[in-house]
Amino acid sequence: MKKYWFLSLSFFILILDRVTKEWVVKNFYRFETKKILGNFLRFTYTRNPHGVFGIPLGGKYLSLILTLCAFVFVIYLFIISKERFLAFALSLIIGGAMGNLWDRLTAGSVVDFIDVGIGRWRWPTFNVADSFVTIGIILAVAYWFFEEKRKGARSTCV
Repeated sequence: MKKYWFLSLSFFILILDRVTKEWVVKNFYRFETKKILGNFLRFTYTRNPHGVFGIPLGGKYLSLILTLCAFVFVIYLFIISKERFLAFALSLIIGGAMGNLWDRLTAGSVVDFIDVGIGRWRWPTFNVADSFVTIGIILAVAYWFFEEKRKGARSTCV
């Protein structure tokens, strides 16, 4: 299976992530909030020096090392994948991971700006890269779950 299309998708996600983050950095003050869909969807410019959801992972360098290890592992999974659906899911993760790695390597923190919530309950602020990583993980887990069920069903039929 040729994977060039999937890698093109990863680079498109990287470019989309970079463009949106640059737009936010140039048009917002830090912690400035603009309502997009009332109070439900807002853009709030923040920087996250930590891991996912702002959880500290033992310092900037440990966080970077863990991120790089996870990135290399996903690349490995992409290389050995033989199914188009799994390659698609992994390409979403790779594209998003490249966007956040870019920020970590160049600025030491990740630009976040998508702020979603209802009333006083707010989801941790995130970005375009995070969205694609999340979608890719959900699709990959679904693939592995259904693939295991399919393998189990096949083995019981023999």
